[in-house]
Amino acid sequence: MPNQVYKFAMELKPFEAEEEIKRLLLAQISADEILGSLQKAMIDACEKYHAGEFAIPHLWAVVTTFSMGYKLIKDRVKGGEKGKVLMGTLGSMHYIGKDIIKFLFMANGFEVRDLGENLLAEDYIDGIREFNPDVIGVSIFLTNAIPSLREIVEFMKKSSLRDRMKIIIGGVQANSEVAKKFDVDGWARDPKSALSLVNTLMDELKKVKRRG
Repeated sequence: MPNQVYKFAMELKPFEAEEEIKRLLLAQISADEILGSLQKAMIDACEKYHAGEFAIPHLWAVVTTFSMGYKLIKDRVKGGEKGKVLMGTLGSMHYIGKDIIKFLFMANGFEVRDLGENLLAEDYIDGIREFNPDVIGVSIFLTNAIPSLREIVEFMKKSSLRDRMKIIIGGVQANSEVAKKFDVDGWARDPKSALSLVNTLMDELKKVKRRG
């Protein structure tokens, strides 16, 4: 049953979990049930990381399990029930933190588009136009990438998108001062706070839509 998928994930055995998922699908086990086990593993792994019971390599092994498993079931489950998130890393090749957060969002019902790494402001602007996200997540690891954040926010304002889209920042250069200076909706220091922030912002957007 899907519980075995969870067990393999938490034991840091992604390939065993992948084989178990294949077996379950052949046995006509619901993809939603399998996804539930993967979601629980992601959430529990993040909790263990914050409690000091998992290090980054342990957490990354569970992320790998989720990624491999999700590829097998994604065409059989509904995604994006909570909203749409656009993500990427500005001006550098850092990806581990972003990818952990990406899969945590996916595990919690968000539809996520990852633009990748070493991005320019123009890459985000194109992504906003194409994907029409609810929330935009910008990872910033180098100081020379910070000015690009201003370009993204200015585009949102000029395009009258600022009231119906939220933008958040994360990464080494993210803090409350940068968030305030560039007029973004919040910042997150870790996966858990990022998920909490996005859930809060989505609730705010839903209230605005109901009033509108």
